[in-house]
Amino acid sequence: MIEPFAARLAAAQGGTHALIDLDAFAGNIAYVRSQLPEGAEVIAVIKANAYGHGLVPCGRAALAAGASRLAVARIEEALLLRAAGVVAPILVLSPANPALARQAAESGIALAVGSATGLNRLLDALGDDLPPLPVHLKVDTGMHRFGVEPEGVVELARALAREPRVQVEGVFTHFATADAADDRVLQEQTRRFAAAVQALAAAGLQPPLVHMANSAAILRGVVEIPAPGATIAVRAGLILYGLNPSRELPLPAPIRPVLRLVTRVGQVFTVPPGEGISYGWSYIAERPIRCADLPIGYADGLVRLLSNQGWAVVGGAVCPIRGRICMDQTVIEVEAAPDVAEGDEAVLLSDGRDGAMTADQAAALAGTINYEIVSSLAARIPRVYLRGGRPVAVLDLLGLVEDPSAAC
Repeated sequence: MIEPFAARLAAAQGGTHALIDLDAFAGNIAYVRSQLPEGAEVIAVIKANAYGHGLVPCGRAALAAGASRLAVARIEEALLLRAAGVVAPILVLSPANPALARQAAESGIALAVGSATGLNRLLDALGDDLPPLPVHLKVDTGMHRFGVEPEGVVELARALAREPRVQVEGVFTHFATADAADDRVLQEQTRRFAAAVQALAAAGLQPPLVHMANSAAILRGVVEIPAPGATIAVRAGLILYGLNPSRELPLPAPIRPVLRLVTRVGQVFTVPPGEGISYGWSYIAERPIRCADLPIGYADGLVRLLSNQGWAVVGGAVCPIRGRICMDQTVIEVEAAPDVAEGDEAVLLSDGRDGAMTADQAAALAGTINYEIVSSLAARIPRVYLRGGRPVAVLDLLGLVEDPSAAC
């Protein structure tokens, strides 16, 4: 009988799949930690299925590599981590769904609070029979999205302190322009947050954990905040996956991309001159061209805007996408790969050293950002996790399975 891991690995590698390098992921966390002052913590942001890389495996790997906490955007994400055995502190960064507040309290999941109304909505869902709900006070210093204005932070903190059903764990803000060349807004947000933290301290309300820095701020070295007696933390997101938050902030050499997206050639065929390819015939062959069909499409996260723009690499040759990307299939021209055969590997995303598109290049062609390119990768794409270049786990629609001889 074939072992479940071996069978699932063979199934994943036989078609479209993403390879996730856990060594690169751990190395990126190690680099972030090396840039922090002594005693500072790393909160690994693994929302949106760990930016497309896989929630549970990346959460576990982040903690094993030295992150002290995890951050997500939805309570459901945090509950999945708890169900997978993750016991480390987890923070939900976005406004929380009050209908799940009880489950959050039961599971020790911290929620962000940014207004008195938001607090009351959570309190209405809680009972006296639960442990106190951990909360982090969100301060809006200029993002203008979610959070209490700095002048209202003490009042909201007092309301939290009076309420026995919650326990304030931290205070934080989020930067709007940390990735921009002009740092004036960043400096002003930092000043406003420092003033808010000082006001909390003066009122005897300073939480034990203070955090403000995202990936861009980490790259800029903007990680410390005057908060005597508090633990400082940074929220590392995109940088952990080896991707650049901005062209203005080149990644240091130790940071490496984590993901490689590959598929397999489904069929090789020739398109005669004058005939079109895919829906709408947006590409017309001017001469006989050899093409290959790839079993990947926009429902997998290969964004449709890459139609007639992006490319794959087959046998070391760059093969342009021809025609419109379909929901489940994409056609490439393989004239540059004369020996291509059904079942050959086609690389769509990588670190670029093999000639495949990087997430940055794909984003530029699609008129978006690299965050969207990777976080759009669908759950139906199996993720194969590597350590030392060797597969150690597979995550697919059937769930996570690990090599019994190697821990994920």
